[in-house]
Formats: sequence, C-alpha cells, structure tokens
Amino acid sequence: MKILDDTQLLNLTVEDKRVLQDISISVRLDNNSKVNLPLVDTKKRIVEDEKAGGNFTELLHTFTKEGDISFVLRFRFVNDIIFAYVDTLIVNERMQSRHRYFAPESGIEIKVKGLGHIEGLMANYQHKDWWTRPHFSTNLSTLPDRTQSLLWKANGSYYHLLPVVDEVYRTELVGNEDGFTIKISSYTGGFDRCQTFAFAIGKGNSPFELAKQTIEKTVKELGSPTLVREDKRYPETLEYLGWCSWDAFYHQVSEKNIIEKMNELKDKELPVKWVMIDDGWLDIKDNRLHSFGADKGKFPNGLSSISEKLKQQFGVSNVGVWHTIAGYWGGIHEDLAKTLGDSTYRTNSQKYVPHPDASKGFEFWNKWHSELKKQGIDFVKVDSQSAINNFMMYQQSIGEAARGAHSALEASVGIHFDQCIINCMGMAAENIFNRPISSVSRNSDDFVPGEEISFKEHALQNSYNSFYHGELYWGDWDMFWTNHEEDIQNAVLRALSGGPIYFSDRVGETDSSKIWPLIQKDGRILRADQPGLPTEDCLFINPNIEEKPLKIWNTKNGVGVIGAFNINVEGKTVTGTVSPSDIPGLTGEKFAVLDYFNKNVKLLSKNDQLTLSLEKEGVAFYNIMPFQNVAPIGLINKYLAPGTVSASNFYENKLVVSTIEAGTFGFVSDKHPKEAYVNKENVAIRSITDVFYTIDCPNQHEGEQLIEILFD
Repeated sequence: MKILDDTQLLNLTVEDKRVLQDISISVRLDNNSKVNLPLVDTKKRIVEDEKAGGNFTELLHTFTKEGDISFVLRFRFVNDIIFAYVDTLIVNERMQSRHRYFAPESGIEIKVKGLGHIEGLMANYQHKDWWTRPHFSTNLSTLPDRTQSLLWKANGSYYHLLPVVDEVYRTELVGNEDGFTIKISSYTGGFDRCQTFAFAIGKGNSPFELAKQTIEKTVKELGSPTLVREDKRYPETLEYLGWCSWDAFYHQVSEKNIIEKMNELKDKELPVKWVMIDDGWLDIKDNRLHSFGADKGKFPNGLSSISEKLKQQFGVSNVGVWHTIAGYWGGIHEDLAKTLGDSTYRTNSQKYVPHPDASKGFEFWNKWHSELKKQGIDFVKVDSQSAINNFMMYQQSIGEAARGAHSALEASVGIHFDQCIINCMGMAAENIFNRPISSVSRNSDDFVPGEEISFKEHALQNSYNSFYHGELYWGDWDMFWTNHEEDIQNAVLRALSGGPIYFSDRVGETDSSKIWPLIQKDGRILRADQPGLPTEDCLFINPNIEEKPLKIWNTKNGVGVIGAFNINVEGKTVTGTVSPSDIPGLTGEKFAVLDYFNKNVKLLSKNDQLTLSLEKEGVAFYNIMPFQNVAPIGLINKYLAPGTVSASNFYENKLVVSTIEAGTFGFVSDKHPKEAYVNKENVAIRSITDVFYTIDCPNQHEGEQLIEILFD
C-alpha cells in the first residue's frame, strides 16, 4: 500500500471546503496502552444501494499498525448528509496468549484539529448524567466531555455533527489540546471488533432545517430504534393542565395532603385535569423498591382510594405516578426480586434492576403496571433513565442495555397506559436514541424554586437543548410555581415550550391568574406547534453572560410567537431586536406585531425590527401575524392568542371569526370597523391604536363564540 500522508492525518472535504481538518486515529486497549494508527490508503468508490434509494459516493480511509490492528474509517455522502462508519479489528491469533481488547471507555479516538474558520459554535453536552446544556466557544479545545450535538457556522454555511449510539457503541465528543476528539465507547469489555455507525454531519443554510434533516436521516440510518418527533403521537392526557406533588410536598406526599391541595384548586375553580403523584408514594426499603404497592402510612387505602377521589370529587381525568427505570433510585429490593423470577437482573454490584433483556424486562414492567392500572393509574413518569449505564457498566454494552431497557418499559406502557409516559432524567444519547415510540421527554434540569439562578439556567437549557432534543421529542420543560418571584417568566416559558404544562404549588399558594393565560376554560392547554427554539441570532451567544436577551420562537395556527427574557446572571439590562424575520417559514410581506404585556400593535415589514430593552428579570412576549388589511389576533388575554381562533374568513367588508370561548377579542385593521356582533348581539368596539381594536365576548355564552365585524 502507498502511504499517503507521513503525518498520519487526513481531511474531510466537501465542495472544496475542508469540514473536518487533520484527522488522526488511535485506539486504547484494555491494558491502558494507546496505539496510534498511521494512514496507509484512501479510496473513493461509488456504492449502489437500492434499499437507500440510489448510488452514493464513499471515501474509505485505511489505517494499520504492524498488521495486528486494522482500522477503516468510511464516509458515505448522501446529498447534504455525511455518514461516518468505523470498522476496526484487533488480531488475536495466539489462543494461548492473553487477548487484547478495546478499552471500555474511549476505546477508539478520532482526533480532529479544525473545522475551518468558525463563525459561531453551539454544543450540547451532558453536564450531569441526566441532563444536557449548551456550550458556546469557537475554541474547540474547550468542547466539554460527553458532547452529543455540535452546531457550527463556517464559510457562510451551517454544519451539524451528531454523534450516534448504535447497537453496541456510543460516540461522543470532547475537546483536546489541539482541537477535539470523537470518542467511541462500549462501556464494557471483551470486544476486539468494532463495526459501528459513529456519527453524521449535515450541512445547510437554515440551522433548524439542518437539525431536522440530520436527525431524521440519522434515525433512518440507525434502523429506527426510535422515531422522529413528527412521527410520534402526543398523549391526549398531556393536552390538559396538570398538577404535580413534587415541589409541593417532596417525599412527604400523602393522600391527605393531595386532597387538601385539590380542595384549594376546586375552590379556585382551576380545571386541573391530571395529577402526578411524584416520588414519596412508594413502599421503599433501603432506598430500593420493596413492593408494587403504596406506602401504607401515606396511602392507607392504596392508590385506588386517591385515584377514585381525584376523579369523582375533583374532576381529574387522569392520575399518574412516578417511578424510576430501575424501580427506585437504588433498584429493586432483594425481598421483592426473589418473588419475580427471571424478570430482574442482579448486577455485579449486587443490585437488582429490571432485566436488560427486553422480553424478561417486560415481564417485570407488565406485572407492576398491571397492578397500577387496577388501582386506577392512567400514566407514568419514569425517572433516572440515564442510570442505565451506571447499573450495567462493564456488564453489557451501552447500546444493548439501553435498547433492551427502553423496549421493555415502553412495551408495557403501550399496553397499560396508551403510550402516555413522561420520560425524565434521560437526556443521555443512549436514552434519546433508543426509546421506541414515546413522545415526551424532560428537556432540562429541574425547576428549583429556592435558587436565584434557577430560572436563568432553566430557560437556557430548555431552549438550546430543543435544537437537537426537540427533533426527537416534545420537551417537558418541567413544573413551576405560580406564586414565585419568577412566576410570569416561567409561565411565558411554558407557553413557548410546545409540551406539557403543569405546576406544583404548595397548599394555599396557587395564583390562578398565572395559569389562565395558558389554558382554555376546560383545562385544555394552548399548546404551540413544536418545541420552542432560540432564534437564529441567539444560537451562538450565551445570554447568561452577554447583555443580549434570550429570544425563543415558535408558531401557532400560522402565527409566529416570540418570548424574550433577561437571563443575564449579573442582572444587567439587556438589549436586542424582534423581527418577523426571526420566525422561520413565516409567510407574508407585512405583519402585525402584538406586544402582549403592553397591549399595543406595530405594523412591520418582513425585515423590520422592534428594539427591545429588558431590565433585570424582564420578560416580553409577541404574536407576529401576517397582515393584509384585516387580521384577527384572537383572545388577547391568552399568550397564544392565535390558538383561540377556530375559524376566520373575510368577505369584502365583513370579518367572520369563531373563537373557542369568551374573552377579549383583538383584531388589526387598516379599515375602520363600524359595528360588531357576538353571537348576533351588537357589542362595542374599542380603539386601542389607529389599527388595533378589541371587543368583549360576554361570558354568558358558553363555548364557541361567533364574531362578525363590519367595516366601512
């Protein structure tokens, strides 16, 4: 073979632009030795792949070390996506000798020195076992360990590098002194062959479309161990307002104090339609699950009693309970495990967990969930999911353990709870790539009501994590308190989330006024069309540090919505702009922009900007709607006002609108309105500005309201 590069380096080039610069390869062995592999050959070939729908170009780079370690790094080019595969072998021919295997962690390392001239960079990394957060720096050496999504801009284009968890191996990124390293790990021993789909790289002009395409095609290439969000079904239960026991009672939850809270909410006529009984309800011994029943001291009549009361006395439609993916934090108690046969697994550290084999693990979940269903439980929140590797490390590969655990759990949830599950503490890549069909997953670290910086970090994580996580799941942006120094900021954040909305106030402390802008009278939430995302001009800034607002965009019924937050950790005033161009795909040339809190409207062209200044803890919210002469806004007492419009038609000089319920209806018009009718009754028109008008829909008419407005 011909040695192509004496420096042992290569480049990945696309359209004459070097995307990955100066790549070198090494392997780590289980005796902690590191072997650098020289590049010995590179080939280009055309591959015919009928299954994938065409012919594709592939580049194969071969590395060897004295004939006893071979390594092929293969890049497949599919339109604007590059798939990278690794095939490496340690030759163990002498059966009498101790064999050499890949190290469980970082067994394979692909070092990259550069990404071209980086104009901006945002990475998502596991800052804890359970959660990811964003990282901003064009210095690749600062890339945090366990990075599982990398977006950057170079040469005017966006690039997205997505590490993959395949059937056995997990790929992740970390900075090094010269650039960054792509690490491949099985987290177990005994492998002398690694054949894996390692990562994908996408290129595009829109960062949001790029993430969508990269993740969609990666999931397909993986063989669909999960589905992209758009192919999943959002649970009907979570379309309604919920309440969770955690921040109200923590581990002291009981039937008595839940009933006390429900009496308060009933008196306040707040339509909570689901209740989550969080950690604290279970029968626990030595931090392990001791039985499938409830703690008898807290729930003396079992879960069936509280479930029946919630549904019959308080109008709650669905009751959920919390557990972990291991049963409880420390797993399953030996007393219980002995009664469950092969459905549990004893780890090398003498802990019992649901069996990682999907068929055996299903037996465990089926037994427990059957009992819960009999007790009137309708759905579950499953916590501590990224502990799979903590329990199974060095016993089973990370890919195999995660696939088995999630398949078993979701099979049971599908049978007993119609696929309604809130996945939680599970943002590690092995979790997000291996849930077969569940659609909702926590998108951030916890809301912590007693910590001053909590909201600033909470908003940062939720918005930027959605860049990659939101393509696979509707994000659960966690519960919040309605009576809190950051209650309005939290409410606006939930309006933008596109996911569940639920609160966790203690007894006597719920402020209903903070909830009503988020929901309908029947408790159905006004849910945005997709997970909320940072606007493009925010992607590469850190709004915790820079004096710029965090802007989060979404859509509802063809209307753009933007929330802006001051999350500067030093409390400095932040300044920025808001524009219709901040909303990708928003059609039209002229737009009406409603400032929710100031209740005024500005007319803007597509690229016009409103200046924005927010003091410490400040928040702003805007609806941005296409405008041609007349535009209905909807009920302006709701954040997502466009979601309150069920039908709208304009006939020459008459606007006919249906709203989902009564309230204050707003509309924009450059024509003068002369009279208005609600349900055929004449009503007054209030002029707020020269183009912004409101009318009241009286509350005596329940349900849908018919509004007719006549113009000169």
